[in-house]
Amino acid sequence: MNNETTTAVTAEAVTAAATQAAASQKIAAKSIAEANVQETPERSSWIKVISTSLLASLIVAVVILAFTWPTKTMDTKNLPVSITGPEVTVSQFEQSLKDRGIETFELKQATSREDAENQIKQRETYGAIVFTEGAAPEVLTAPAANAAATQMLNGVATQLNTQIQQKALAAKTQALTQAIEAGGEQGAQAAAQLEQMKAQAEQASAMAVKITVVVPLNDVDTSGTGIAVTAFPLVIGGILGGSFSALRVNGTWRRFATATLYAVIGGAVTALILSTWFGIIPGDFATLWAAFGATYLATASFMIGLGSLFVPAAGLGLGAVVTMFIGNPISGASMPSVFLPGAWGQIGQMMVPGASSTLLRSIAYFPEAATSGQWLVLGSWIAFGLLAGVIGWALKERRPATVEA
Repeated sequence: MNNETTTAVTAEAVTAAATQAAASQKIAAKSIAEANVQETPERSSWIKVISTSLLASLIVAVVILAFTWPTKTMDTKNLPVSITGPEVTVSQFEQSLKDRGIETFELKQATSREDAENQIKQRETYGAIVFTEGAAPEVLTAPAANAAATQMLNGVATQLNTQIQQKALAAKTQALTQAIEAGGEQGAQAAAQLEQMKAQAEQASAMAVKITVVVPLNDVDTSGTGIAVTAFPLVIGGILGGSFSALRVNGTWRRFATATLYAVIGGAVTALILSTWFGIIPGDFATLWAAFGATYLATASFMIGLGSLFVPAAGLGLGAVVTMFIGNPISGASMPSVFLPGAWGQIGQMMVPGASSTLLRSIAYFPEAATSGQWLVLGSWIAFGLLAGVIGWALKERRPATVEA
């Protein structure tokens, strides 16, 4: 009896344990299934797929448009060029431009060759055309200012000068021919002058237009693309400084302090690489250091200031759009800013990339040119960022601190 009872109890215990184990297995399986369901993300709707594709395509279109629009709408006209020489010759040259409807050059009178050269060195003009009585014309160029402008100046000046000589020769020939046809002593003199003029014309045709380089490029950057190539990395450098300061550091003033320290260190590193090491941008190291640092700080300060007013993401987004997609394409780093349509060239010089490119080119190749305007532009962007930061700090950070106190 006792054995039977013991056996029954044992059987019941085994059955209960088995039942409990089965229940535990069911619960575990259910938990695993629920976890798998939770871990598996819900599939996006086809509307979201299509809208995401359209949004990405729109962003790509805007980016491509921002970088190609200036080139597409660029018009090669109104290039500032100095001109000097006999009044008659200069007038003929100017009239020939008007007759042919050529607006490539915006001619600026110079009192002498030396005056024209000074205008180039002070970045008032991109080159000069010098006419001298009884000698071949001379073209003064500044490849360091812009390689494309130099090529156009050489080609167009040579072509137009040849046409002016041909036009003047044709007019003289016609007058002397008419005098010869009239006969008499005057006709004989005209015939002698005509023969002399033909000899002079042959001699003049053998003379080549003299080209003098006033502001040459350095031996490293012989193509003149160094500053244009570095323009975009400088934009990225400013955006990185603003992004790291805004996302990794808390507190408005600590963010500005981070950006300032970054500008000092980053500016020195950039000057060491581009000037000392690669030699792409020549010039005084300390001045280049200051220029690179001011470029970085101007963009970073603008981004931090906007982020302080609104939210950091807004500052980062607006800073990137304004600097990269608006300022960089119209900076005039690769082509003269006067070629941009309307007032876009002037607007580009009031933004960080444009002011920076112009400043660096002046430091590298035009030490006599005034640079106060570019320093003022960079300083204004820094000041704007600081002002926005002060307002944002007063509205968001200062008030809670006062309440806690």
